[in-house]
Amino acid sequence: MCRSRAAFVALVFAWMAGSAHAEESAPASEDARLAAIEAANAARSALEAGKLDGIDALLERAIASNEALATPAARATLLMNVARSYARLASLRAASRGDRRRAAQLLEQAAALAASDADARMSSYAHGYLGALYEDSGRLGEARTLTRRALFEAGRARSADALYRWQWQLGRIERAAGNPEAALASYRKAAATLAALCAELAAQPGDAAFAFRSEMEPVYLELVDLLLRRAAAPGEPAARQSWLGEARDAYEALKAAELRDYFGDECLDAQRKVTPEQVPGAAVLYPILLPDRVELLVSSAAGIAVQRAPVDRATLESEVRSFRQLVTKRTTRQYQPAAGRLYDWLIRPVLPSLAGRGIATLVVVPTGVLRTIPFTALRDEQTGQFLIEQLAVAIAPGLTLTDPRPIRRDQVALLALGVTEAVQGYPALPRVADEIATVQATFPGVKLLDRDFSVERLEAEMAKQPFDIVHVASHGEFVSEASQSFLLTHDGTLSMDRLAALVGRTRFRAERPLELLALTACQTAAGDERAALGLAGVALRAGARSALATLWSVNDESAMQLVTRFYRELGEGTSRAQALQRAQLELLRGRVFEHPGYWSAFLLISSWL
Repeated sequence: MCRSRAAFVALVFAWMAGSAHAEESAPASEDARLAAIEAANAARSALEAGKLDGIDALLERAIASNEALATPAARATLLMNVARSYARLASLRAASRGDRRRAAQLLEQAAALAASDADARMSSYAHGYLGALYEDSGRLGEARTLTRRALFEAGRARSADALYRWQWQLGRIERAAGNPEAALASYRKAAATLAALCAELAAQPGDAAFAFRSEMEPVYLELVDLLLRRAAAPGEPAARQSWLGEARDAYEALKAAELRDYFGDECLDAQRKVTPEQVPGAAVLYPILLPDRVELLVSSAAGIAVQRAPVDRATLESEVRSFRQLVTKRTTRQYQPAAGRLYDWLIRPVLPSLAGRGIATLVVVPTGVLRTIPFTALRDEQTGQFLIEQLAVAIAPGLTLTDPRPIRRDQVALLALGVTEAVQGYPALPRVADEIATVQATFPGVKLLDRDFSVERLEAEMAKQPFDIVHVASHGEFVSEASQSFLLTHDGTLSMDRLAALVGRTRFRAERPLELLALTACQTAAGDERAALGLAGVALRAGARSALATLWSVNDESAMQLVTRFYRELGEGTSRAQALQRAQLELLRGRVFEHPGYWSAFLLISSWL
């Protein structure tokens, strides 16, 4: 994610220097300056732990020692730190009025110190946090005035990290005051400021990062919410399409920001730009999880439509987690009720917008827990059909991050990698040799199997020539931290970061990028939406147009059968999405592997053509 050396969160909290154990290392009686810092740190730690006993004494001790700090900026920073603690206390205990009053007094003192020091940036934060305090109290007129003052000071200080906060805050205030147009204008400014800030600071080393979920995600989601509400109001169809288009674009920006945050890679979206209007025959489904509802945005060459799902967010998320656990149990049908409910909530409402439009492929841009489930296994209980029987399905981390183009089958160079033996505590995959042989039967190329599959040999082969398909049949795991995700080689492990670096040498090779990265024996941590985010972004990170990967460990025999049919279809000119659809249907319609636990784990990510 973009990093800011000026991020005020670091200034207010990390500046305190401290260690949470500062109280042990420097007694307050010895140094009044350290007493202020230690007391503020101890109070913050207690707040984070939910331990409120004695917290007022700690905060007041910090205030009493404040004068020992050397500069007005240091004193103002400490006062704001303590004021924010009092503001948080107001939300945690019943007697909140006194906490808010104390917070307001301290912020006013901080503002006065900033004025005496002619510190516009500090003044901006003091007034902005004071505005937030009035916003929380419902005193919107005063909150608006203070927030506008904070914006003015942020402009004087040329402080973009302060500017977007107060633009966002003003948007919330205007929305609460019943001024949707003014709110929308402020949210647009906040999103634009965030985007510019990320672009400006992307390459700079920093000591603090924007916390994605607490900072950036709400700005974009609240903007999308406002735009969808505006689109739902009476108006001309053309205007409605414009509002929906802006909502879609804002949501796409959010998806790109998520991946940058997960991978720490600011260049992920530099080389891809496409819209649904450019890809006839496919529709893109955005399930948007808002705090009070779930919206289903569908974008295609025919335009944009939106439907509200007949379920609230909490109920949907609970059902998704249940389905994820049940669908992997290959000896039961317990998954079916959940699969039916999710179909009714996420798919059935959008079917009318797809009918009669020649849509053969549904591209889903999942979010949150929806990343952890296979949409192909959602089931229409009225007909008994799975979604894969109705449409080919692909997953995309974001459409503007995708480059959907057909594979040029006249120039495919294959690199096939695999481990058949039990190594490093992982079980053997005896059918991997057959799987790789079937891939090579369609696309001849280089094979590195068992002892030949080492990081050293992989590096050597990647240096010799460009490859269009890299097929890896080995154990691998995606976990919450991208840097900890890996593939198993015969002699060790290959981190996804390292794989991306090796394969990604083709990333900006516009004339011949990597077409397909296949990982057919990997799994994500069950139900871990952040790990699934890494799965969804693997193709993008490696510079590949698409990836074939699995949500959970798959049966060796079923994987071999599915991969065989998938590559045979690709070799005959079938699109990637339809090749996977036909391979999955072959298993579904057979007697041995019909359960979705065998076939639905396979996901096609990004380009479906």
